[in-house]
Amino acid sequence: MSRKLVLLLMSFAMLLWVAGCSDNPVVEQPTQDNVASQFDGLTASSEAPAFGDPVLAAADGDEVEVNDPLAATPACDSLLNDPNAGLFRFRAIWGRLRYDSTSSTPTNWDGSLTLSRGLAVVRRVIRFEPSTDSLLPRMQRNLIEWASTTTVHNDGIAIDILIPPVRPTFDTTITIVVDSLGDTTRIIEIDTIPAPPVTVEFKTGPYSRVFTLRELARLDTIVYLDDSNAVAFNGFEVDRIPCPRGFLTGHWGFDSTGTGVFRGTWVGRHGRIDGYLQGHFRVDSAGQRVFFGKWIDRNGQFEGLLRGIWGHHPNEHASERGKVRGGGWFAGHIFNANAEPIGVLRGHFKGSEDLNGGFFQGRWKLNCPSVRNDDGMDDEPEGDDD
Repeated sequence: MSRKLVLLLMSFAMLLWVAGCSDNPVVEQPTQDNVASQFDGLTASSEAPAFGDPVLAAADGDEVEVNDPLAATPACDSLLNDPNAGLFRFRAIWGRLRYDSTSSTPTNWDGSLTLSRGLAVVRRVIRFEPSTDSLLPRMQRNLIEWASTTTVHNDGIAIDILIPPVRPTFDTTITIVVDSLGDTTRIIEIDTIPAPPVTVEFKTGPYSRVFTLRELARLDTIVYLDDSNAVAFNGFEVDRIPCPRGFLTGHWGFDSTGTGVFRGTWVGRHGRIDGYLQGHFRVDSAGQRVFFGKWIDRNGQFEGLLRGIWGHHPNEHASERGKVRGGGWFAGHIFNANAEPIGVLRGHFKGSEDLNGGFFQGRWKLNCPSVRNDDGMDDEPEGDDD
């Protein structure tokens, strides 16, 4: 074999070795078929606005923006620009969480939300009807009051809460001591008195509750009352490092074919509806309760795929569908078009044989480095009842 041929073969082998040891190997991008196999048939395609669903499209009219006069005050601007001030988002819905056409007895929810310290700004009212519901004039920056009556459905509010930074007060004690020689000494003692913790009081006739700021940062709960009414609370703290997060709300139940489905609105900054989600839930072949879904923006452009698990409140004597009607929880992740995790979501539901009669509410956030994780969003799922 000629020397030139040997050198050529050695050079070719070296190229193969270098390519094989490269730190940047060629990675095959996932296909839509591969993505669909991971999300029960769902893909990263765009959709019609609101998925072409008239019920979802109509949900936009359920939430009305409020021009709260306190939002334009110097005090509000000062707190928003203060890096040491706290900013929280709070959402409360009360009444029949599942639409109930048979309900004829009105419930009076006239009430208030009071901060022990801080400023509250109303961003949205939910399903307020002019004949029975209204916000009362704002008289104090730490107090919001409303008139509300529900029968077949529910009302609610979306609020921003701003908390001034904690500044301790000082208690000074001066003691004069005269010694045996008649010399006078002044002893000054300064004690630091910590500021009392901030509380948020939600108060109505049927139900009232006081939250701490730590509870507000992790808030995701539904309280069921004895008369089939309920109150759903959600909240979180807004990080000064911008990190997208918000709320979810919509319907959870079964369609006309008996398939478990959900659909709803994707709520973002200041309580605005920024998009929509829909999907389905089921029990897989391994007996695990799973859900799959898709998130789109207001124009129908793809934003993310959803996948997770769900469970129901303990009720060992009910059928599987009966347990769904009894209510439960869901927890999962948000994925981009390449099936890479980009965020989390979780919440609670109460299902129905009629999808429009079911209800879910929860929270979502996208992954952000260097942001606190004490909001409960990354906790382990609540567990199942089996």
